Amino acid sequence: MKITFRLNYHTVLGQSLWLVYSMDHHIESIPMRWLNDAQWEVSLDFLDTQNLPTEYYYQLRQENGVELDEWKSPRLIHVEPIRYDHLLLLDTWCSAGTIDYAFETKVFKAVLPVRGPFQELEVSKNANDRFQLRMAAVPVGQVPCLIGNIQELGNWDMGSAVPLQEISPNVWQANIHLPVDGDIEYKYGLFDLDHQRAVSLELGGNRIIPSRSGISQQLTQINDECYQRSEDALFKGAGVAIPVFSLRSEQGLGVGEFADLKLLADWASRMNLKLIQILPINDTTSAHDWTDSYPYSAISVFALHPLYLRIDDLNDVMPDDFSKELHIARIHLNGLEQVDYEAVMAVKWKLTRQIFDAYQDRIIAGDRFKDFVKTHGEWAIPYALFCVKRDHYGTADFTCWEEWAIFDRQRMDELWVSNDPERLEIAYHLWLQCELDLQLMSAVEDLRERGIALKGDLPIGIDRQSVDAWSAPHLFKMDAQAGAPPDAFAVKGQNWGFPTYNWEVMQQDGYAWWRCRFAQLSRYFDAYRIDHILGFFRIWQVPSDQVEGIMGYFDPALPIHIDEFADRGIEYDHQRFCRPYLSEAFLKQRFGPERHRLKLDYLDPVCPGLYQLREAVSTQQKITQSVSDEKTKDMLFDCVSNVLFFEVPDSNGKQFHPRCLMQTTSSYQELGAETRQRLEDIYVDYFYRRQEDFWQARGYEKLPAMRKASSMLLCGEDLGMVPDCVPNVLKELGILSLEIQRMPKTSMSEFFHPKNAPYMSVVSPSTHDISTLRAWWKEDPKATTRFAQQMLGIEFPESELSGKVTCKIISEHLESPAMWAIFPLQDLLAMDEALRHPQPEMERINVPAIMPFYWRYRMHLGLEKLLAAGGLGIE
Repeated sequence: MKITFRLNYHTVLGQSLWLVYSMDHHIESIPMRWLNDAQWEVSLDFLDTQNLPTEYYYQLRQENGVELDEWKSPRLIHVEPIRYDHLLLLDTWCSAGTIDYAFETKVFKAVLPVRGPFQELEVSKNANDRFQLRMAAVPVGQVPCLIGNIQELGNWDMGSAVPLQEISPNVWQANIHLPVDGDIEYKYGLFDLDHQRAVSLELGGNRIIPSRSGISQQLTQINDECYQRSEDALFKGAGVAIPVFSLRSEQGLGVGEFADLKLLADWASRMNLKLIQILPINDTTSAHDWTDSYPYSAISVFALHPLYLRIDDLNDVMPDDFSKELHIARIHLNGLEQVDYEAVMAVKWKLTRQIFDAYQDRIIAGDRFKDFVKTHGEWAIPYALFCVKRDHYGTADFTCWEEWAIFDRQRMDELWVSNDPERLEIAYHLWLQCELDLQLMSAVEDLRERGIALKGDLPIGIDRQSVDAWSAPHLFKMDAQAGAPPDAFAVKGQNWGFPTYNWEVMQQDGYAWWRCRFAQLSRYFDAYRIDHILGFFRIWQVPSDQVEGIMGYFDPALPIHIDEFADRGIEYDHQRFCRPYLSEAFLKQRFGPERHRLKLDYLDPVCPGLYQLREAVSTQQKITQSVSDEKTKDMLFDCVSNVLFFEVPDSNGKQFHPRCLMQTTSSYQELGAETRQRLEDIYVDYFYRRQEDFWQARGYEKLPAMRKASSMLLCGEDLGMVPDCVPNVLKELGILSLEIQRMPKTSMSEFFHPKNAPYMSVVSPSTHDISTLRAWWKEDPKATTRFAQQMLGIEFPESELSGKVTCKIISEHLESPAMWAIFPLQDLLAMDEALRHPQPEMERINVPAIMPFYWRYRMHLGLEKLLAAGGLGIE
């Protein structure tokens, strides 16, 4: 028997396609033959018809090492050798970026109606063509259908189209006997079941089955992807973004709680919003002070934050004085304009401890507690022990925990089953996690019943003083710090302080840690935002002896070799290029009269007019440790960062990374014009040319595993210095991009217009890292004037952003082609001048340039009042 595999796929130079199939429990891979601009083929002959391949898939290979398997592999082969001599498989490359695979994610199970049941399609003995289409989000009362240029396919008569049957979720099939002479042209359409006719056809050119004359007993299986919908037929939804801690309700305790999501869902449903997006909700309790308010620095990527627990819902009867204390605390904390993180947590630690102490025996013996520990103990027990040791030693820095400094799972297990007093302390933290899980799941179920999806947030990093770093240090580079390069919002870059990932080690077990992490996220969320998705291609890494993000470089990256300087006619000078260049001109221009004190206290002369930092202040970390005056510290930081290149560690002075924005340094400006130009060429090549294929390969190494780890819809936060390879990788993998109006991804425009967004994207006017629309409108009147003129057609905008103009901005996002338009709650409320916050500057959630920042924004009105308002009072 012969099986011919023909694949529709447009390749470019450097790409090849391979067939991978299984037979006799062995995996075989063979190269395919290029047929034309859009097709590849390979034919296999099998003498033993009782031993045919049962599964196969296609693989794309590139010269840069990328090996990308098609999505939803493997495909199955169903054929009866007795009836057929030749099986012709006409396949279309199965891309994770196909819109229908986005429609198969959890988020659409929440917001779209469910179909079923399904049944196997009866196959006619005369059928020689099997059509199979993958299509989700089919309108109620309709099914896909076939129509074509031959009688068997209706001769393009809409009333004679052939309906398909759904044999499994989103898989539609029809078995037909078609002539084998001549090409057959066909399309898919939508068939109205009530009127028994096709009511619309897909867009694009006709699909073609080539002539198969001369081949007897042939079965052709056509596996099609990508139903070509019109833009009007594509789902578009709107959502609201708000941190859980920012919610305000009468039942809250000075902070938003998981239970408040139900009230928010009430309001969202009235507003016809289909999605609620929140910030990370993992436990960040490290120092037991306000710095723990930073939601992107969790002590566990699995544990939920006790901050969000509603004490009233714990269902344990406590004495009257307990209720009185809770009532007094609620009145005080709910009256505050912003979250008092320390006060809230002090009350919640105290009250939950009282409940646990009163009922600990019953709690530990209860089935709910036992089931939780049995199901989640793999991460929950190490987390609980971490909390106990953190509080015992007064620090989350586990290197200070004496005999517990190194995690010992066996010792932990023995402690958990012992009679040691610490076992009860561990049980307390496990109980909190059990109750948090119950309360969040209750809110999630409530949202899904209303047809509202919940979107979470996946931080790119972990805290270096976390249970993850303690229990699995081999997965992380603990001597490095993750951050972000300079941008318009943080001119000196960002240093988040997180260790970076040891991707090589993670890859060895198929990214098991990540898969477990996504499985836990999927428990609660239908979609999630991958914070700083660029980190999966390369991360901005700041050496451990530096502080500012400006001192970082990309890892991994292809560095500059010392020979490249000579090749470009540059005389390499290690002292000049890799050491701070502290000339008299620089010191005078940057520090003015302060330079005399600086030279006296911290600098040594090298030669007339040139200085160097003393060893005690030679790095930014040393400066932090030895200098207390902030002004002096900033001046010395600027001295350290006045360099052109960073030497790659362990490269023996042979490899280098250029300092980001080195053109802005006085070290660069004081070079000759010819040297500056040649260094500029190296800089441009490093940042914008040589890395693209390399970074693309790194993205394809990691992101497919993340995409397959759950059925959630993935949305990438792809802002900042975006490599050219990123958009195509996200598109191929079906990961939505993020389009922010004030953060265009091209230097050709100051602002991004939502009408230009791709369908597979999320559009938004703001994010939690930038100011709200109203606050931004007042920050830079010149910028907002340009925005009003270019984006809104308003020649002379008012100094205050009116509700009417806000409505126009929101409407343009709603009319965008993007799949989702998600709005910060503050920007939605800005449309209603009666409901909006009286002080827009109080609505800022985070300022990335300030580290640490106090994350404490609260809604200025409660959810009950928002619901009572009945809407946003807009015309």
